[in-house]
Amino acid sequence: MAEDLQYLIDRIQKDAIDKADSGATSILTAAKEKAAQIIKEAEAEAKLKLEKADKEAQVYTERSERALEQSARDLLITVGKRLEKMILDILALQVEKSLSENTIKDLLLSLAKSYTSDVQVALSDADVNKLTSFILGEFKKQLNAGVQVENDSSVRFGFRVKLDGGKVSHEFTNEAMADALSALLRPQLAKVVTKAAAQGK
Repeated sequence: MAEDLQYLIDRIQKDAIDKADSGATSILTAAKEKAAQIIKEAEAEAKLKLEKADKEAQVYTERSERALEQSARDLLITVGKRLEKMILDILALQVEKSLSENTIKDLLLSLAKSYTSDVQVALSDADVNKLTSFILGEFKKQLNAGVQVENDSSVRFGFRVKLDGGKVSHEFTNEAMADALSALLRPQLAKVVTKAAAQGK
């Protein structure tokens, strides 16, 4: 009977230990699964946060690059316009200096070969005094037609020639010549600015 009792006690202890081992294993397995789930969720969250941070950084970089490109374009346009104005101002000054009394005489004599009808020559007040005798003398002789000289306050340097009773007008003023030259010069300036922009890239 003592043996049966001992057997029963051993059996109960073994069952309790087995049950405890099974419970511990179950708890341990559940804990491992829960830990794995927590790690997986944390990794997924961290990955999402990193992706979001990467996208935000990329957007910021692209915006910064676009802003820098726009600033560079604006700067080139501003510099180009200032350069163009400076060159055109210099050009206008050079044209004014070039339209001396002798230059005007040479131009008029060249034009006399092309005109066959009566001509009106409009000059500034200062040039009327200097050139009237030349126009009514040598120019008229070369022209073989009637000539009339008049003051025109809108002419500062150079002259304006009117034909056919004023219906046809040819400008040889500093403004007209500077405009004609600047029209030729502008494409070249644009090329210089474009080349400078290309080299800056």
